[in-house]
Amino acid sequence: MKHLIIFVIGLGTLTASAQDNKVWRLGIQFGNSGNISKYSGGSQIANARFNHNLFQAPNINLAARYDFNKHWMLMTGIGFNDFGFGYSLSENYSLSKAKIKTSDIKTDFVALEIPLTFFYKFIPNCKNITWIIGGGFVTTLIQKETIDKDFQVTNEGNSSNYLSSHSVSSGGGKMLLRWSIGLEKTYKNKSILQASFIVNIGGNTIATSTVKYTLDNESYSHTFLNNGSSFGFRLAYFLKPFGKN
Repeated sequence: MKHLIIFVIGLGTLTASAQDNKVWRLGIQFGNSGNISKYSGGSQIANARFNHNLFQAPNINLAARYDFNKHWMLMTGIGFNDFGFGYSLSENYSLSKAKIKTSDIKTDFVALEIPLTFFYKFIPNCKNITWIIGGGFVTTLIQKETIDKDFQVTNEGNSSNYLSSHSVSSGGGKMLLRWSIGLEKTYKNKSILQASFIVNIGGNTIATSTVKYTLDNESYSHTFLNNGSSFGFRLAYFLKPFGKN
């Protein structure tokens, strides 16, 4: 009986390995990422009402993966990811209508991304759930663009522009490092649901932004840089494999 159990377990392992050997899967991946720009110039002292916010945006990708064997896998694809700048000023607000507490402006630039990431897949547990960890590169293509934003407030019939930004993307192609860790569940039809945490690390400036505002009769100006570094969660669904087993 003991030998029979060992044989069945071994047979299951060999079958799983064969099914993951040299096969392609296609899927779709979506999620939400955030990136923060860095101060680089202008006034070092900011008004207490000014906030430099984490920029957040959704992303979507058409994904493809190639499973070399039960332990190694390559992921690539093509998709869209946003990066940018977010600023706000804290405001007085109504206690009966407390939804609006800040005046906000948000500038976003759309980038086309093509990742190439290698993953190591750990041994799945009894529920066919596998830990994965990987690293690689992301080629990011950006259009050169200039975006001006402002927030106008009306006080006693007079309109004044007291929060504005001037943002410029550099354009061209940039290379980012990518690290990822996640879990994936393999179903009976061999499709895969994957959840992962992704970190992109940029080395070059992708965009710059100068924000200006006037509070208490004093004018402020700050400049920030964005190098495309971001972090976020993504969910992917891959169809059953095709290709040579």
